[in-house]
Amino acid sequence: MDRQAVRRARRASAPAVTTSTPTTTFKPSPSQWSVEEVTAFIHTLPGCSDVAEAFRLQEIDGQALMLLTEDHLMTSMNIKLGPALKICAHINTLKNQ
Repeated sequence: MDRQAVRRARRASAPAVTTSTPTTTFKPSPSQWSVEEVTAFIHTLPGCSDVAEAFRLQEIDGQALMLLTEDHLMTSMNIKLGPALKICAHINTLKNQ
């Protein structure tokens, strides 16, 4: 094999070098969020800041957040339908990322 072919073969088998660091290095996935991170997330959702404290009181962490349904929010946490639907829509978005 000539030298150029050897170099091409080495380059093809070498791992790709990336210059940017993925953001997942800095932020855990939502299922790994703490109660405080979940509370902060809920607080940032439009129209949901007034129910964020309920997530802290119920000790909802990221793993629990991923399991919540509209029914849980409305019956167990006494959250009205509108905010419950918005929260669940955002939870579904997190699940699909």
